[in-house]
Amino acid sequence: MKIDLHVHAKERSGCSVSGEQEIIASARARGLDALAFTDHERLVPASRLAELNRLNAPFRIFSGIELHTAEEEDVLVFGIQDPRIESMHWPYEDLYRFVRERSGFMALAHPFRYRDTINVDLRKFRPDAIEARSTNVPEHAVARIIRTAGDLGCAMLYASDAHRAEDVGSFHVCLSSAADSDFALVSLLRSRTYACCALSD
Repeated sequence: MKIDLHVHAKERSGCSVSGEQEIIASARARGLDALAFTDHERLVPASRLAELNRLNAPFRIFSGIELHTAEEEDVLVFGIQDPRIESMHWPYEDLYRFVRERSGFMALAHPFRYRDTINVDLRKFRPDAIEARSTNVPEHAVARIIRTAGDLGCAMLYASDAHRAEDVGSFHVCLSSAADSDFALVSLLRSRTYACCALSD
């Protein structure tokens, strides 16, 4: 299953210029099997998620979220539908505990995008993964991200961070098998049985 795990739709992310259906159409045209909407501080409501999956089957849409922590780091979270995750300007440690208590999956998004440091203690509160490539990961930061992930023993993710339909799938992961639920997606990500891919490869 080819999936883009970091996509923003204008219905919930004001910084995006493309809507849900335009994004999904672009993903399908580029050979993806699935994507996750990870809007800023907003989950896709469960009823809308079900409708999108019904309208676009067999293509699969998952709900994630991107959160900006109090320390000004960005974190992707998957596998949690609890609306309380939308409601706080999370301190990283508190977000970490919230996600862990609910068996979710968290990935540090586009580190070193704005500065040469990471402002949270990743050794004490290690994420499941670090986003190593996206449209918003600076090329000069990739080697540092790879070293950081290796030092921490973290997995790496490729994802587009698309805010425009034409960027969807530019970076993505190829899961070892299909996921038909949030639980299955998190299990596959946690198992690390996937490949990081780019459309240019």
